[in-house]
Amino acid sequence: MLMELTNEESRVLKDAVDSSLHTLLDEIAHADQREFKEALRQRYDRLAALQRRLEPIVESEQVYA
Repeated sequence: MLMELTNEESRVLKDAVDSSLHTLLDEIAHADQREFKEALRQRYDRLAALQRRLEPIVESEQVYA
């Protein structure tokens, strides 16, 4: 699937992902239940993969993500 984004939208999306990753790290550190902690880690891993994909797009200011 392709999604067309403006440069500004790409930057906003990356900022939102960065913020979510930071929040998830805190939630993982404070989670007590193992299953919940694992679910948070999986979400973190998916968002980190998305962050890695967004990084070159935001840096090069392309319009597709």
